[in-house]
Amino acid sequence: MRTFSKHTPLEYAVLYGRFLSLYMRSKMQYKMDTLLTSAAVLIRECVTVVTLYLMLQKFSVINGWDLGQLLFMYSFVFLSYSLCILVFAGVRDFQGIVHQGEFDSYLTKPLNPLFQVISRRSDLMAMLGHGGLGLILFLYAFREAGVEATGMNVLKVVLVLIGGILIQGALLLVPASLTFWLTKSSQVQEVMFYQMRGFIAYPISIYPKIIQWLLTYLLPFAFVNYYPAHYFVGVGSGGDGLAYLTPVVGLVLFGLALLLWRTGINRYKSTGN
Repeated sequence: MRTFSKHTPLEYAVLYGRFLSLYMRSKMQYKMDTLLTSAAVLIRECVTVVTLYLMLQKFSVINGWDLGQLLFMYSFVFLSYSLCILVFAGVRDFQGIVHQGEFDSYLTKPLNPLFQVISRRSDLMAMLGHGGLGLILFLYAFREAGVEATGMNVLKVVLVLIGGILIQGALLLVPASLTFWLTKSSQVQEVMFYQMRGFIAYPISIYPKIIQWLLTYLLPFAFVNYYPAHYFVGVGSGGDGLAYLTPVVGLVLFGLALLLWRTGINRYKSTGN
């Protein structure tokens, strides 16, 4: 029997496609439930957009950003998170996988354990809800923000989205890895990911310097949307040299998160569930 280290990247890609296809088909057995849940996610996230719109009816701009530019910036959050949660839902829910004893079975199979965590679970409803809203905002705001629809800009947007997916995936993988030491890491995930991610609904330039530093160098959510949007629309202060680095930050951060995962898995002890 081959060990998981002998599988090629192509074999893993094909296998992931099969797992994803099976998951999609299982969810679409209950089409109405899937669509209604996705619609609920979209409506929930629309609240922030509506709040932003109402604020700008009063103030016109927020620190130099008008409505079109803010929506353009915010669309990166929804688009990248929709793809991130499609791939990394298992990482997000890793604490439950450990507590239920499911992770023990992953260690007995000739596949990389992290690949199994990633491939066995996806969040189709969140993907459709966040992705649908992100696509609507992006298509509306692309021209409103004054961004030219050139082939080079399209390529840059794709690279930004890939970097944003890796950054958010890494920031989900870190608390998941801490489960090997803490057993329960959901509160760490809540603070590190969801609470801090809430700051990037607005330009980080409106926050105190310490928050800007945290969102740039420690938990670099600013590279998901603020610095790329700053590059495209030319609004906002500082960060000119950082605007190009989203894919690089994503790769480096995900590499460090993988290192933490590998260190933690060597310390893993079954919960005995």
